[in-house]
Amino acid sequence: MSGTGNRPTFIKTDFQHIGGEHAGIAADPDVEKHRAVRKKLAPAFNPRAIKEQEPALHEHVDRFINQLEKLGTTDKGVDMREWFDWLACDIAGDMGYGHSFNNVQDTRAHLFLSTFRRIGLWGTLNQVMKRFPLLYPLAFLALPPKLAVVLPTLLKSNLQIVQKRVADRKELKHPDYFSLLVPEHGPPPPDDFLVAQANHLIVGGFDPDTNLFTAAVHYLLEYPRTFDRLKSEIRDKFSSFEQLTNDALQSLPYLHAVIEETLRLHTNGAFGLPRISPGDIVDGHYIPRGCVVQTSAFAVSHSERYFKDALSFCPERWLPADHPHYDDRYRSDDKSAFKPFSMGPRGCIGQNMGYMQGRIIFSKMIWYFDWELLNKGQVDWQRDLRLYAIWEKPPVMVKYTRVVREKKAVIGG
Repeated sequence: MSGTGNRPTFIKTDFQHIGGEHAGIAADPDVEKHRAVRKKLAPAFNPRAIKEQEPALHEHVDRFINQLEKLGTTDKGVDMREWFDWLACDIAGDMGYGHSFNNVQDTRAHLFLSTFRRIGLWGTLNQVMKRFPLLYPLAFLALPPKLAVVLPTLLKSNLQIVQKRVADRKELKHPDYFSLLVPEHGPPPPDDFLVAQANHLIVGGFDPDTNLFTAAVHYLLEYPRTFDRLKSEIRDKFSSFEQLTNDALQSLPYLHAVIEETLRLHTNGAFGLPRISPGDIVDGHYIPRGCVVQTSAFAVSHSERYFKDALSFCPERWLPADHPHYDDRYRSDDKSAFKPFSMGPRGCIGQNMGYMQGRIIFSKMIWYFDWELLNKGQVDWQRDLRLYAIWEKPPVMVKYTRVVREKKAVIGG
């Protein structure tokens, strides 16, 4: 919560800070430092910049679809948790600091990604043990070696990528987020500052997006009516693959509704966003100075108090009232309780990029393939999810069948 209307600011806690002088854009508790970095990065996320990055996004998605066509049509299908991790990491690396992780191309996880997947338990232990400062150092001495080296390995890998990005700053294939942090001429900022920003830009560009992609595919196939409606909206409107651009897709209300409902039901920021009270009133209650406050976004988004049929996947709740699939049962939903990207100066700077990725990925996959969920009935998404700093998702086994069309509709590359 940021200070507005002459109210004091609720400062971020250190729950996302992994140490060092620079915390990074998402974790820095210093309001002025955060504001300065966000101001530098903001132009990378305006409509013009997002449009400039769209061709690079299409390259990633088209490569992904071509690989799925090769490997996802077998009877055993593919686990979309893994595939979407590959895709989201590739996009985050390319958009963030022009790095090619090549997960999709190699059909295996890069060292950075495979290491990051093990960060959950480390992150949970780190947050819990901060409550016991005397025992904090001892906890990490007791960790298994593979877990103890997770953070050092990630930081070393990111440092190497950042240093290469700085060295290659005059040879970019397209603008990236680091273009605004690293001047083409003149001395760059210190490595530790850039690595701190990279840690948040890459994780922020990867983790929420792979969660969105995977959860949406699961829910669409668990609720076939929603999948059929989305297929009709996309396939009836577009006659060629090349027409699936971000501008064109923004006019599709059911596609937008599917993304919103996925963000509601699979809550990315489920752990809350803790802030330190300066001594002020919250919701009519005085919170003493130094107390930590937060809102459980997961509890809010899954509460019948705010959303009817709160545990069901119902994109119809997000449709305009004049849409043929609008359901009047959801007219009393409290949409103001839905804040998947937080809000205010600390709100997610990359939310428009996230929406563009969702639109393009889902529309292209639906236009090009029919999907079949092979482990339907074996997985309960809410029951089988685990949260250890990051979400550990249940398997989503999907078989893809190419939709036969005229040759002109085939994608290239």
